[in-house]
This record gives sequence, structure tokens and C-alpha cells, in this order.
Amino acid sequence: MAKRIKKPSVKPEARLSWMKRHEQGESITEIAENDKFDARTVRRHIELAKQEREVKEARAMVLRNAVEAHYRDLCDFAEKLSALASGQKAAESPRDEYMQSALRQHLPRSPIWSYLKQRQVLKQQIGEFKQMADKKLEKVVKSDSRLNSGLDSSEIGVVPGIIVALQFQIEQWAKGNPGLNVKDNPIEEKAEEGFVNLRYGFAHMGKVNKEHIGLISKVLRDLESHVKEWEEGKKLEKSFIELERVEKNLKDELAVISLRRIVPGRCRYCPL
Repeated sequence: MAKRIKKPSVKPEARLSWMKRHEQGESITEIAENDKFDARTVRRHIELAKQEREVKEARAMVLRNAVEAHYRDLCDFAEKLSALASGQKAAESPRDEYMQSALRQHLPRSPIWSYLKQRQVLKQQIGEFKQMADKKLEKVVKSDSRLNSGLDSSEIGVVPGIIVALQFQIEQWAKGNPGLNVKDNPIEEKAEEGFVNLRYGFAHMGKVNKEHIGLISKVLRDLESHVKEWEEGKKLEKSFIELERVEKNLKDELAVISLRRIVPGRCRYCPL
């Protein structure tokens, strides 16, 4: 009885070659005859090669989708930061902390992080300067002798209304906006005989004796002229100018991320 010769095992590169040759038109019988293998072995390994290719392609697709989703998350977060820098409201997400960490790991040397820190400091300064100006304003208006002696006891809304209006004015001037105008913005609405409901822009002053409107307008003009020279307002103006510069630079850097769509570097959340 002749001794049976064991065929060598089929290597992965061989079955890959068989699959390609078969797809190019070479029959299984021809491949078997040319390579000295049983046709059943060739057929089995061609099917195995196809399965391996399908698994590889599926994994590549899953990875590609994961990478695209990761980049999309980073770009979406960059757009969210840009919206916040523009003063728009954006819903907070539990993922924000992790997304900021991921973006920072991808771009550790980006000026974004310096701009974000500067923005936080400036907004805190602005809050402090506004608080200082508001306290000073409240004290000045409440101590104005013309209002204390010229108004009736029933006109209790005038002083608070002036304070609110001038608080608004200080911020608008600091931002470079004209604010309200004493000539055009006081609005009188009919009330009982001899009285009007008075407001300055959005600041309501309540029921006011018509004879006192001139006094209130004079006080408003004088106080606005005085307030414009306050050091608190000038500091506030400088802070707003610097904040505008920082936020523009921040938005420019974030726009690069959003429009490029691919974020260089790596983070702990990268799919690979």
C-alpha cells in the first residue's frame, strides 16, 4: 500500500491569491490543477478568504464610522464654544467636561485654552466693575437733594427707575452703544388728572406729577453727564474692548477646527 503524502497547510496569502484569481475568472478546477491541490480544498479556502475579507471590511467600516463620529463630536463642541463666545445660549451637557478634556488632549498647545482663561477672567472683572458702579450709582441717586426735596412722597418709583436706567446706560456706554436718550426715550402714559405713568426706556418710574417731569429730565441729564466720567465706567469699557478682542480670536481658532473637520493629535477617547 502506497504511503499517503500529507499536503502542506494552506497559508493565508495562498488562499487570498486563490480568491483574487477566481474573481478574475480562473476556475476552481484550474487553480487546483495549477497549484497541485484538491479542488475541494481550493473551494473551501476561497470561501474562507471571502469571510476574512468581509470581517476585515466590516471592522474597517466600524472604525471609520467611530473616527468620523469622534471628529464630529469634537467639531460640534468647538462650535458650541464659539456660540458661547458670541454670547449665544447653548444647552449644557454632561459630556461637555469630557469633550473639553478630549479637545485639549488633541490640541494641548492651542491658544484656545489661553483665550478661554482670559475670557473667564475678563467676565469676572466686568462683573466686579459693574457691581462697583451700581453701588456708587445707587448712593448718588438716593442722595440727590433735588429728588429728595422736589418729589412727592407718592412718587416712590422715580428713584429706583432712575437707578435701573442709569445702570443700563453705564453698561451700554462701556460697550460702545449710545444707550437711551433723555430727549426721545422718556415715555408718558395717561394716568389720573395731573399725573402720568412715566418710564425711561424700559425703566418704569410709576405715577408722576406732570409738573415734576422737567425736574426728573434735568436730574437724568446731569447724572448721565456725571456718570460718563466715572473711573468705574472707563475700566468697564476697557474690559469690554479686551473681551471683544479675546472672543474674536477665540472664535477664529474654533472656526479652524469646525471647518477643517479633522482634529490633529490624539486623546484617550480616540477609537484607536
